[in-house]
Amino acid sequence: MRGVWTYLWAVTGVAVAAAGIGSRQAAADTLEWALVQAYQNNPSLNAQRAALRATDENVPQALSGYRPKLSVTANGGAEYQKSASQIPVAGALVNSTAAQTFYPRIIGATATYTLFNGLQTANRTRQAESQVMGARETLRVTEQQVLLDAATAYMNLLRDAAILELNRRNVEVLTEQLKQTRDRFNVGEVTRTDVAQAESRLAAGRSALLGAQSNYVTSQANYRRVIGVDPGRLGPGTPVDRLSPGTLARAIVEGQQQSPSVLAAMYGVDIAELTVKISEGALYPNLGVTAAASQGWQPGFLAIHQTQASVLGQRQCRFTRAAANIRPSASPRSRWASSGLISTSTATRRGRRWCRAGASSTPPRRRSKRQPHRSTLPRSRSTACARRRGWDSARRSTCSMRSRNW
Repeated sequence: MRGVWTYLWAVTGVAVAAAGIGSRQAAADTLEWALVQAYQNNPSLNAQRAALRATDENVPQALSGYRPKLSVTANGGAEYQKSASQIPVAGALVNSTAAQTFYPRIIGATATYTLFNGLQTANRTRQAESQVMGARETLRVTEQQVLLDAATAYMNLLRDAAILELNRRNVEVLTEQLKQTRDRFNVGEVTRTDVAQAESRLAAGRSALLGAQSNYVTSQANYRRVIGVDPGRLGPGTPVDRLSPGTLARAIVEGQQQSPSVLAAMYGVDIAELTVKISEGALYPNLGVTAAASQGWQPGFLAIHQTQASVLGQRQCRFTRAAANIRPSASPRSRWASSGLISTSTATRRGRRWCRAGASSTPPRRRSKRQPHRSTLPRSRSTACARRRGWDSARRSTCSMRSRNW
């Protein structure tokens, strides 16, 4: 009896599964379903997700700079010792030889903790967080592109299917017209020219049908490539007018505030600023504490047991830096920011504004009407600017010499 119930449950399960498959095949594929499949199966999107997970690991690596570093060392081995000596006994020298194998061993531990390193750890942490946020926005860009490609492939397949069906009906109509023309030619109502024209129209219709079939097969392959599954019976597309902004100005504002390309560029500005701060932090002295303890056994003819412990404070100062790391700035504004003429935060805000402007078009080069071009400046003003640049360079040289002496 138990076997009968098991058989009935198995048959019922198979019937339910078959009914589900049949209902899925009978139902038409919708645009929303195609977008879900593309979001789950597209390899480009999966690769970008994996890249984001790899970028997330930069944050724990940056936070590890706040934690102490501990290292443990252990040494051991075998040592063979042999000694020969002469011992005076009753006025005579007696030779004495001793040989033995000993096993010395040493174990030690060292802990290092950084107290100050020019805020490099804090800047690296913020840089890693900005990299994660930028990678998330890059993922959003990829998602938008993949979903756009999926919607385009879906609608292209709908279009090509409709064109193919239209050309099939057109060939059927032209075939019937050719048949009727030939019948009329047989009874003498039309000439052979009319028959030739009907045959030409039919040949053109068949050529268009073959082209439509080729485009349809291409659209099917593109659908499979983007969405990841074979197309079924497609349903009509749904309009997205209700999701679009009402006016052009509102669309521009929402694009500047929510566009992932703009946000990714803004995070890129933050990353570049923090990179400069990290490089500046390398010029500051480093303060740290190091604690070490070791214990060793040196067995031999005279056994030695050593125990050592130490706590040291370290200070490291960099007095020189490689000339290869000093590169000219890409723009005058970056040189002004590095020389102190404008603050770094001001440069960052201007960079973000350029990112927003670059989302729609190339940012215009603003020039005040009151400030003429550099070539039209008076000679006295150009001389004053040159002197000011000379004073700034002399001031930077003096500050660098003071830091070195300090």
